[in-house]
Amino acid sequence: MQAAACATRFIVTIGFALVITLFTTLSAPPFTAALAAQQTRAISADALLDSIGVTIHINFTDGAYADVRKVSDDLAWAGVHHVREGAPAESIPLSSYLWLAQHGAKFNFVILGDIDNSLRQLDRFAALAPDSIAAVEGPNEIDNFPITYNGLKGDAAGLAAQRAIYAHVHGSAQLKGVPVYDMTGYGIAKVDTRANAADFANHHVYPQNGDQPAYNANGALWLPWAINSVRKYQLPIVLTEFGYFSSPQAGWNSLGVDEATQAKGVLNGLFDAASLGVTRTYLYELLDEKPDPQHKNNEMHYGLFRYDHTPKPSASAIRNLTAILRANATEGAANANSPNASSSCVLSGMPQSARSLLLTRSDGRYFIALWNEAPFWDRATGKPLNAPPVSVQVDFGAKAGRVALYDPTVSATPLATHADLQRLAVEVPDHVVLLEVTLAGTPGA
Repeated sequence: MQAAACATRFIVTIGFALVITLFTTLSAPPFTAALAAQQTRAISADALLDSIGVTIHINFTDGAYADVRKVSDDLAWAGVHHVREGAPAESIPLSSYLWLAQHGAKFNFVILGDIDNSLRQLDRFAALAPDSIAAVEGPNEIDNFPITYNGLKGDAAGLAAQRAIYAHVHGSAQLKGVPVYDMTGYGIAKVDTRANAADFANHHVYPQNGDQPAYNANGALWLPWAINSVRKYQLPIVLTEFGYFSSPQAGWNSLGVDEATQAKGVLNGLFDAASLGVTRTYLYELLDEKPDPQHKNNEMHYGLFRYDHTPKPSASAIRNLTAILRANATEGAANANSPNASSSCVLSGMPQSARSLLLTRSDGRYFIALWNEAPFWDRATGKPLNAPPVSVQVDFGAKAGRVALYDPTVSATPLATHADLQRLAVEVPDHVVLLEVTLAGTPGA
């Protein structure tokens, strides 16, 4: 990763009969009008769960990642199985990678160092752990970590290496069906196509100055800016790094916030990315790599967990979120005749900074995610801001038999429940809250 990296993503439109219309109470300036006026996107709750990934570094053997069993336990505790890691190397026992695969990890392997040898190691691993490789990613941030390939340097080396990676993966019997994520750090403006190079466009996003991920009144739109830079490739998008480090800072051009604000930013970023069509977001990173009690090294504070494997609020928020979305989930295809399939839910009182995402479920229930990207960090003092919530009126379009309100930063159990109502006023804070809605007449309600 690199602290100053910025990301991008391509918006994928998914149609769904249940549409939430946004009414904004503030007129948006020209550069944010499209965002403020967009319809709420609808995806399945399972798709949101599957979009959550995290970077790990089991190839770092002199710190928190040295005990692969604890790494596996941390992933299981948080409810996350998609991981991003460097391709297997001879310096690390293959058994460490296999242990994670045997405990449910799905790898996005980044090709590092010797390209040809890394690809051989991937084939070897894939033969031993079928279906455990979710993706193969090209070289990481070549602007920060330059590579050479076949006598080439700079962007030319990276672009050539990426094409070689693509050709190998799509020609390998062991890697059949595995998609290729693009590399990061090349000059996007000078490259017009990723044909025969990548199946997914890719970028890294690190909001600066304690900013929210997608909207800030100062004009910083980190995720939307990132999206615009790779939209031209017309590919699905992944973000293979996104995060904040939990080392509070003041001033400009800095990333550091406290642990509670890190949790808000991570949670909002996952939902922002999903609402903008990102297929998967890999949080950076699972663990603080080494102890740094004096906060002298920012790189040691990106973890969802501390160096001693105790969860920060961000890890707890992810655990609560995955538990909420998985609770009482049923298997099977969505019921086209369920009450929510033809209803219209309307949000009113949404300020320009507010966001929403609809999460559907196969049993007819659904979630409405709401969050307000009001400032949550005072860059002048290096202290958290706790903006008052905004009141949003939700009309479910039909009577709801039950509505439960969840705040993943607090708990996996409802903060409040309501019965037999069509409208509800929700106090929306500076981070994601979820309404689980069961319309009257839903089977099993």
